Amino acid sequence: METKSPVLFYDGSCGFCQQSVQFILQHERAEEIFFAALDSELAYQLKKQHPNLKSIDSIVVLKGKELLVESDAVFALTTYLKAPYRYAKYAHFVPRTLCDYVYRLVAKHRHRLIRQNESCFLPSPQQRKRFLY
Repeated sequence: METKSPVLFYDGSCGFCQQSVQFILQHERAEEIFFAALDSELAYQLKKQHPNLKSIDSIVVLKGKELLVESDAVFALTTYLKAPYRYAKYAHFVPRTLCDYVYRLVAKHRHRLIRQNESCFLPSPQQRKRFLY
């Protein structure tokens, strides 16, 4: 699978992940990132092509033919954000093991950090076009 624009695959049942998608929508420089839940048909097709993703508990970014997970995915996303958030990409110089450790720690507790909202986020019609199923 190959994409022209980056696609962020996220846990659609996770409040923290949903808030992260909303944060990206509010702070991106241009409308370049597309979004798909990890339980979507598109994610299913991706997992068929990449069996190592079947049990993934991480966001996944598909950028062209490149698959990024954990902190690599986060750093890839920061390049699409407005200042000052895009400068977080420079934290990539921190050893990857430490970045992935912090990522896994947050991911492990993400359901407790932000609970899923009782009300749904309603993207604008323009934003809705960027959610893939």
